[in-house]
Amino acid sequence: MSIEIENLTYTYMKKTPYEKDALKNVNLKIEEGSFVAIAGHTGSGKSTLMQHLNGLISPCSGTVKVDGVDINRGGKEKIKARHSVGMVFQYPETQLFEETVYADIAFGPKNFGLEPDAVDKRVKKAMSFVGLDYEQYRDASPFALSGGQMRRVAIAGIVALEPAYLVLDEPTAGLDPKAKHDLLENIRALYRKGNTTIIMVSHNMDDIIGLAGRIIVLHDGCVAADGMPQDIFKKNDILQAAGLRAPHLTQLLRQINEQAFPVRSDCLNKSDAADAVCAAYYGREKDAR
Repeated sequence: MSIEIENLTYTYMKKTPYEKDALKNVNLKIEEGSFVAIAGHTGSGKSTLMQHLNGLISPCSGTVKVDGVDINRGGKEKIKARHSVGMVFQYPETQLFEETVYADIAFGPKNFGLEPDAVDKRVKKAMSFVGLDYEQYRDASPFALSGGQMRRVAIAGIVALEPAYLVLDEPTAGLDPKAKHDLLENIRALYRKGNTTIIMVSHNMDDIIGLAGRIIVLHDGCVAADGMPQDIFKKNDILQAAGLRAPHLTQLLRQINEQAFPVRSDCLNKSDAADAVCAAYYGREKDAR
C-alpha cells in the first residue's frame, strides 16, 4: 500500500496575469510504514503538494492515488481513501471551534460513526499522545489554553482519527524550544508504534534529522532531490539553491573535519556524533604515539 503521485501539475490563478505553476510534473511514491520529510523553502510547493494528498485541491493534470484509489475520481472508495490521510495544517490551532477540548478532539471520530465508548477511548489516547492530562483538560475551553496547548489539541483531533497516513505541515512552527522538542518526541513515539505512515513538511533540517528515513527536497515546484538523509545532507549546492541548509550537527562535524581532524559527518544524532568524534580523536592520538 502506498501514496502514488504521477505527473502532478498544479497552477494557481490559471489564465490570469498572476498565473503561477506551484507544482510541475511531480512524480513520487510514498510507501506504507515510512517516515518521509518534504523539505523546501516558502513558495517551493510543499504545502500545495500536501493539500493534494487528501483531495483538498485537485490536480490541473496528473493523478494522486492512495492505496491504489484515485482520490479525485469515483465514489465511496474515493471518500474512504481520502479519510485514510489525516492532515495537520501549519498553525492547526486556527481549526479549533468546539466549546471544550474533549468535544473538539471527539468531533472527527463521532462523524466517522464510532460508538461513544470507542470515541472516548480515542480521545483519551490522543490526549495522552500530545501530553495533555485528560482529567485536567477535557472540559476546558481550547481557547483558554496557551498557544502550544492549543496546537496539541488540534493535533490530537487528527491523531484521534487514527489515519493510515499522517501529514504534518510545519508542525513545530511558532513553538518554543521545549514544546517543539516534546512534539517531535511524540511524533517519533507514534511512528515507532508502526501503525502510521508519517509525512512531515519542514524547512528546518534540524527538525528532520534523526526522524525521517527519506527526505524529498522541493524547489520551484519540482523535486530537486530525493534520498536518505545522509545523502541529502551532502548535497550542499542543491540545498542552498532550495533555500535550505544542512542540520547544525552535520555542519559542526564538517567543521571538525575541515579544521581539526578527520571524522564522519553523516551522523544523525548527538550520541553517534559524540562516539564518532571520540573514536576519531583517540584513534588519532594512538597513531601519533
